[in-house]
Amino acid sequence: GEMKQRADKKWQMILFDIPETRRKDRERFRWQLKHLCYQQLQKSAWVCPYDVLKPTQQVIKNYKLDRFVRLLLIEEIKI
Repeated sequence: GEMKQRADKKWQMILFDIPETRRKDRERFRWQLKHLCYQQLQKSAWVCPYDVLKPTQQVIKNYKLDRFVRLLLIEEIKI
């Protein structure tokens, strides 16, 4: 489907710390995040301006990564 800009201008943020023992899953997970139009902010912190909560949750479930992942909805504060 078409990626919709969030009406509230917030960003979906995902933080993850996936152990080295699950390196393959970590690589596939990163690929999926790129596919959902996330941008890498730092190594394990990614953000997306689109409404991607449901597909993101699905990817986390598919790879059984819930223990290693935190999802946040953030607002950028202009300084």
